[in-house]
Amino acid sequence: MFKVSIIITTYKRPDLVVEAIQSCLCQTYPPFEIIIGDDSPDDVTKQSIEQLQLTSNIPIHYIHNQPALKQARNVNMLFDAVEGEKTVLLHDDDLLLPGALEIMTQAFSENPAIDIAYGKQYVINESGHIEFDNSENFNHSYFRSTLYKGSVLTAYEAGLSQQIPNNGYMIKSAIIKKTKWRTDIGNGCEYEFGYRLGVEGYNMYYIDTYTSKYRVAANSMSGSRTDDAAYQTYLILKNAPNHTERATKIKRQRLTERAPIAITQAIYTSSKKEAASILFSPWYGLRILSPRGFKRLLLLAGFIN
Repeated sequence: MFKVSIIITTYKRPDLVVEAIQSCLCQTYPPFEIIIGDDSPDDVTKQSIEQLQLTSNIPIHYIHNQPALKQARNVNMLFDAVEGEKTVLLHDDDLLLPGALEIMTQAFSENPAIDIAYGKQYVINESGHIEFDNSENFNHSYFRSTLYKGSVLTAYEAGLSQQIPNNGYMIKSAIIKKTKWRTDIGNGCEYEFGYRLGVEGYNMYYIDTYTSKYRVAANSMSGSRTDDAAYQTYLILKNAPNHTERATKIKRQRLTERAPIAITQAIYTSSKKEAASILFSPWYGLRILSPRGFKRLLLLAGFIN
């Protein structure tokens, strides 16, 4: 049996992180340890986790970062802390399905050469209810379908397309001891990590079944005026090489998808010059003539905010 460490980053969401931890404690394949890195300024989350520690027979290690480490450094700290052979990263507002660890460890047992395993994600709303149609479309857009089960995509294609999700995957701990999240690219650190794993050729393995729940919530990072994830991802994609014909198609698709929000994020967080270059690029194209394109022109010119 593999020893599996689960690491969870959290910030001011005590109720959600408790729910996330409980999803880890309910696994049919028990984790070796659960480690939480908390960037919250108060002790509310600490107190909530202490209650779980009293009744859990699985070690729950709580680390209160003071001062806060922020996202990338928090993840890297947790990477260094794990002692299991395999590691699962989980966000505080997401959940593992009860059979997740069993399914992913089985994939490793049956395919010793793989380095990273992951399944499909249910999309859930703030209340935790599954949005089934949205989930199907969401996974299909990230090449998580029967057609691509196993290692059909190359490692590079899996990283480029984001078939490997931002969290909920299982990875050999030896990899994360030497491959860390970058701390110099804002919220693009999540995508860049998966992309770099692909560039470095680590063996990815997609399991064609649901293993986790991905929450879309009003207070999540996406949608914030300080978020630059789409913009940073756009920059990575723009400079990504075209190693295969499929990679070229993936790159074009992702640049076209990311361009609209990348423009807005560049205006708010980075550079209006960069925003203009995307707005007038082929990846935004004729959408500049649409109502939303006109709105982005006004935003760029400073007439609206």
